Amino acid sequence: MNVKKMCLSLFFFLTLSLPLFAQALLPSGMRNLADEILEIFTGPFVRTILVIFLCACAVTYGFNKDNEKMKRNCIAIGVAVAILIGANAIVGAIWSAAGG
Repeated sequence: MNVKKMCLSLFFFLTLSLPLFAQALLPSGMRNLADEILEIFTGPFVRTILVIFLCACAVTYGFNKDNEKMKRNCIAIGVAVAILIGANAIVGAIWSAAGG
């Protein structure tokens, strides 16, 4: 096996497995910080901006259906906006699954 591929595999393994071990060691101060960061992304101002981006993306997608590059960009932006809008539910699901 190539050394570069082996190092990359080890990096991804460690990166993906560390949260599994760290979730039990999360102090309460870190949770408060996480809640504050989540409130920034779920506030009414940010939600309004995200909905405007989603509407603009839908209009752009509708008018540029023949342009494949623009279609891919609109889908990527739409998925990113949807994830940011649903951040509260995603984080809530992760915390409840972790027992927090």
